[in-house]
Order: sequence, then structure tokens, then C-alpha cells
Amino acid sequence: MFKNFVSNIQEDKLEADLSVQGFQGKKQQFSPVLRPQLACKVNFYQNKIIFSQNGQDFVFPTTAQSEKILKKLLTMMDGAKSLGELQQNIAPSNPEIINNFICHLDKYNLINDIAQVRLNSGIDTLLELEDLTSEILTPQLEQNILLKSIKSNASNLPSNVIYGFVIEHYHLFSHNCHFYSPILKFQNSTKIRQLINEFYCQEYGLEKHLLAALHHIGLSQEDLMETMPLPETMSICHGLVYWSSFDPLFFLSILGVIGGQTMKNFECYLQACERLKLDSDFLNPIRQLLNHLHNNQVENLNRRIFQEIPHIDQETKQRLRRQTYLFAEMYNNFYTAIFKYYSSSKDLCRQVAVF
Repeated sequence: MFKNFVSNIQEDKLEADLSVQGFQGKKQQFSPVLRPQLACKVNFYQNKIIFSQNGQDFVFPTTAQSEKILKKLLTMMDGAKSLGELQQNIAPSNPEIINNFICHLDKYNLINDIAQVRLNSGIDTLLELEDLTSEILTPQLEQNILLKSIKSNASNLPSNVIYGFVIEHYHLFSHNCHFYSPILKFQNSTKIRQLINEFYCQEYGLEKHLLAALHHIGLSQEDLMETMPLPETMSICHGLVYWSSFDPLFFLSILGVIGGQTMKNFECYLQACERLKLDSDFLNPIRQLLNHLHNNQVENLNRRIFQEIPHIDQETKQRLRRQTYLFAEMYNNFYTAIFKYYSSSKDLCRQVAVF
């Protein structure tokens, strides 16, 4: 049976209810920057709190007042808040009480090792991931055979590659609803859900501009529905759907990168098409798409979302970093595949019936 160190209220102040037997006396002094985290299950009953760990129960007898205070304290002990923050929130005029309480928990191994947990704000994590993505992706895209060809002043870009660029982006954009449907249910924050909804409204219907361009080379929506996207196009589509469903933080972290990079790529693409003097009926919808992308800066909205995320723990941050490498590879492969297929195939459309 755990020692009874909560017995009665001595004063009218909230923190006084913790200044009783078991919380007094000289105890180990922990640093206020350290972040305690419970390592057991907690159940509240009338006049007692039971901590369960490895088949053992530790009982804390309480009063009505002390149970209220302890419940608040224990709820806050999730590793995200420092000892100093706990002291300020629970017992600002007598912080030693909280230190001593944590000493008791630590003595019975009811908390994880008292150690500083490195936390990162949402926006700081996003900016770091953006830097990492740029560090990984920029060299790849600079050497990407399709993007190098588009940026080149030489006028030897195959016509099928020009049109294939639009076809594969059409398939990618037309899957937007599949990417966003899971993330629209984001549970952590009402504000973030509102921003995601705004994000979705900005991105909805982008493929219509590309469809209008393709219409001028004789491709209808029905034709495109009978066309199979490249495997690399479907790979990035499936990846985005997966991340949206099962790792929403990572999905949200790459939206700004995708939006910004896509805009840059279409700017280079439009310049290449203008150098080749393609028909204005084909180019005007591309210009409209670019105007839309310029008017709706995805990166800014993405940063507003991450400003609403107070902290991201180190383990989650490392997971996001690892997946950034995979995303960069998939994104680069998407453009490589467009050039390889459309520069070597006489058929502009990969008909579903053929496969």
C-alpha cells in the first residue's frame, strides 16, 4: 500500500491542500525545465486515487479538495509541460509542494525518468522540414531530365512530353478530393479544420484549367477517364491519400512544398511553351491556372495551420523527417517518369483497355 501523504486541508488556499503529510520535508530538488510524464494508469475513486503499474496498485487517499487539485495536476503531467509550468499552474505561491509530490511519484517509478524532453513548436518544425525538403529535393529537381529540358532554351522538347506534362498533372489534381477528404476530419483543432477547409476550397477544381487546355488538342474528359496515369503518378497519389489518412501532420507539412514547387514548375513549363510558340488556346488555361496559384499562396496558409500546433515531440519530428526523404524521391520520380514515357511513346494516352 502506497504511503498516505494526502490527508486533510490545512488552509483555504488551493495549494494548501497539498501541504500535508508526505509533501513536507527535504526532498530532491528537480530542475524547473524538466518535464515529468506519468508512466502508469490513473483511476479516480471517491476519496482515493489509484495508480496501476505492472500489476501493482498504489493508493492515494484524498479529500474532495485534494482530489480536485491532484486530478488537474496529473492531467497536465503528459511530458509536454515543464515542472516550472506545473508549479505555476497548481501552486505558484508554494512550488516546493509540486516538486515534493513528483519526488514521491519518482520514488515509486510512477513517472518516466525525470529528463528534459525537447519539444518543438509546430511552426518551427514546419520551417525545419521545409529546409530539409529543399535540401533534399532541390538538387534532385535540378538534375531531373524533364525539368532540365523544360528550362533549356533548346527547342527540341518532344510534343508528347509537352502534353504529357499536362495529362499527368491533370490526373494528380483530379485526385485532390481523395487527399483532402480524410484530413477534413482533423480532430485536434477546430481552427485547423477551418484552415484545412479553406485550403481545400482553394485547391478544388484545379484540374479544370488543365482539362480546358487538353480540350484544344482533342482530348475530352471522357478520353482522360479512359486513360491510365503513369505508375509514378499513382504512386504519389496513393502516398498522399495514405498520409492524409494515417499521418495527417506529415500530409499537412508537405502541402506548402507541393504547392510552391508545382507553381515554379508550371512557370518554367509556360515559358517553354511560349518559346515553342504553342497555340494560345492551349496556353491560356495554363496561364489561368498559374494566376490561381499565385493568388492563393499555399505556403502562407500552410504556415497558419502549423502556427495553431503548440508543440511536436522529438519522436514525431524524427518520423516526419524520415518520411520527407520518401516524399522527395516520389516527387522527383513523378517528373522523371513523364519524360521517359512520353518521349519514347507514340501514343499520347495510355488507354485503360490496352492494360
